[in-house]
Amino acid sequence: MDVEELEPFISKFGVDVLRKRGINELYPPQKEAVEKGIFSDRNFVIAIPTASGKTLIAELAMVHETIKGGKCLYTVPLKALASEKFKEFKKWEEIGLRVAISTGDYESKDDWLGEADIIVTTSEKADSLIRNQAGWIRKISMLVIDEAHLIDSARRGAVIEILVAKLRKINPSARIIALSATIPNADEIAEWLDAELLTSEWRPVPLYEGVFYPGKVLRINDGRVTEIKAGKNLESLVKETLSDGGQVLIFESTRRYAESLAEKLIPVVREYSDENPELSEEILLENDGEMSNKLARCVRFGTAFHHAGLLGYQREIVEEGFKKGRIKVVTATPTLAAGVNLPARRVIIKGIRRYESGMGNVFINVSEYKQMAGRAGRPGLDSHGEALIISKTKNEALELIKRFVMGEPEKVTSKLGSENHLRFHTLSIIAEEIANSEDEIESFFSSTFFAHQNEFTMKWEIKRIILQLVKWDFVNADGSLVATEMGKLVSRLYIDPLTGFIFKEAGKRFSELTDMAILHLICRTPDMELLYLRKSDDWIEDEAGFFKEELTYFPSYYSSEYDWFLKEFKTALMLYDWINERDEDVICGKYGIAPGDVRRIVETAEWLLHALTKMLEFMENPMTARTSKLEERVKHGVKEDLVELVRLKWVGRKRARKLLNAGIKNIEDLHEKRSIAEKLIGRRIVEKILEEAG
Repeated sequence: MDVEELEPFISKFGVDVLRKRGINELYPPQKEAVEKGIFSDRNFVIAIPTASGKTLIAELAMVHETIKGGKCLYTVPLKALASEKFKEFKKWEEIGLRVAISTGDYESKDDWLGEADIIVTTSEKADSLIRNQAGWIRKISMLVIDEAHLIDSARRGAVIEILVAKLRKINPSARIIALSATIPNADEIAEWLDAELLTSEWRPVPLYEGVFYPGKVLRINDGRVTEIKAGKNLESLVKETLSDGGQVLIFESTRRYAESLAEKLIPVVREYSDENPELSEEILLENDGEMSNKLARCVRFGTAFHHAGLLGYQREIVEEGFKKGRIKVVTATPTLAAGVNLPARRVIIKGIRRYESGMGNVFINVSEYKQMAGRAGRPGLDSHGEALIISKTKNEALELIKRFVMGEPEKVTSKLGSENHLRFHTLSIIAEEIANSEDEIESFFSSTFFAHQNEFTMKWEIKRIILQLVKWDFVNADGSLVATEMGKLVSRLYIDPLTGFIFKEAGKRFSELTDMAILHLICRTPDMELLYLRKSDDWIEDEAGFFKEELTYFPSYYSSEYDWFLKEFKTALMLYDWINERDEDVICGKYGIAPGDVRRIVETAEWLLHALTKMLEFMENPMTARTSKLEERVKHGVKEDLVELVRLKWVGRKRARKLLNAGIKNIEDLHEKRSIAEKLIGRRIVEKILEEAG
């Protein structure tokens, strides 16, 4: 189908936007979506392979909707994915559409988004906007759920279901379009959404899947396993692809393996890659620790590793370098497979198992394998894509081809039934006055995917959770169910009610706590990501003993909670080192983590300290000033005397300390002692700081 045929739906100017992007014809699944009525008022579930054009189908539907005067909300699971989609959708501003993104503060209405036609956000942010009663939500006429198969995610799947259920309640006429990878029960999701189902196995680049063992590759051909001659090891597979102008994406099971493999492949890759000294230098802009230096060296010679321990800007450099062909090989952990779009000629899955506590090394799911394999083949660059699992022997290869290549992905199942999700969302639907009785709450949950999949009632679980919320004083049950002012606040802050209860009890018991006690308090909540305990972490107990008298909670050594307490304390101690300006690389070495982990935990701590401050403020507790200041210190990783300086853009913790040591305490001092500052932190940086401050 030529894109000109879309003119009645997206205007001549919309067609021009597509042509500028080099899109002149629609892919078969996109053509089918148009024929099935993507421009009608029907809901749709689009379940097609990676790179088959899902996003464009949603874009076309949204452009049509906004031309009609509608307003669209596009939700994704990750902030990085939101940024990627926002950049993609910005091109529609050429025809007068307003595109906006919001992924930050959970306690805001973001009223400015009311002016936008297409809003890109994470599912959690969208839910928080509803909780904070953003008026423009009622104007949403189309909801697009990207990566809808992540309903299966234990961590974030429940939010997707609740978001759909809430929007249907708020605006029953709103259209829903769910985008998903190919899954076996897409029809079940379509039934739940009362949607037209579009499935396809078509890919713009053919995908060949197989299993490698030394010297051979096993493939399925007409239902039979065939053998193809191959190199003797992984390096030969990489070399073969690079020599033919392709790129390679390798999935490893752990960060350590991904890093060491990227280094190991440097001698192979540098033969086919120009050096990247500028990219290498950029990697070290914010951090020059051991891991960053390792990555910088890899990037210089055309390889890179990618995992959650990298800083955000480092991940972006790797992704952009790979997309532009300057980086030839990326070794990654499976988190990349569910994240940004990074196709390669050949995908090699080396880590087909992962460690699970109490179970040892177990096989990954077939759906995870398919997600990784689906990254093979660059549209417009490759005639085909190839995904290979690495095995050691022919017998193992036969087992893996049967399990994964011929295997069926697992069904998507709802995770909403777990207590923490029910507790979290029950308070929100009471606080938002969506339901004010047990029957109404049960009726609301009956519209979820969980209820669609399961015949049993949640009546008793709901009753138990309501009793708990009443006991915590977040809900009044005199007649109808009504959220207390404290309960409404907890819901708006987007924290687990159990977190709210822990904060409330601390606010009642204490009017004065030390920094360490406050940091440990936020680490006691279910919302905090905790550090693991290593065998070499015996020293944590000694440190805990030193702070024992300050803490709000310290279990018996013989308690079943003691090991969990040590994880909480270790995390709090890391944050304590951070706010006392311990060098980031020293922190990483001491706690066995990477810079990306530090920043992620810091971000969560900042959010929880903000929530704690708001609750203490509500309770008129005098600790508010201290927790508010601590929130800023955690954000920047500084002692109290640097808070004013680090508020200035371009002044980080290290630069701020240098300036303060020279007697520069604020922007006025910086202006007066400019020549001193330039010697300390550089003329260009001083210019940027002063320019930003006006």
